[in-house]
Amino acid sequence: MPIYAYRCRDCGQEFSTLVMSGETPECERCASVHLDQQLSLIASPNKGGEAAPAMAAGACDMMGGCGCAGACPAFADA
Repeated sequence: MPIYAYRCRDCGQEFSTLVMSGETPECERCASVHLDQQLSLIASPNKGGEAAPAMAAGACDMMGGCGCAGACPAFADA
């Protein structure tokens, strides 16, 4: 049962919800079913039991806003 992120076309609400097989999600605000599924990033497991980089904790926006200049250490191959 995956968790998906959605944006409602009717009211603009963005939310995440658990979606079971065969179920149609509804907007949390207006109950509309006119939704666009959003791109979700999935955290990859660390290799060899290493501690996660500090940036992987959510401090980085992967757009250079944290000073990584788009080469985020959270996605570096160890």
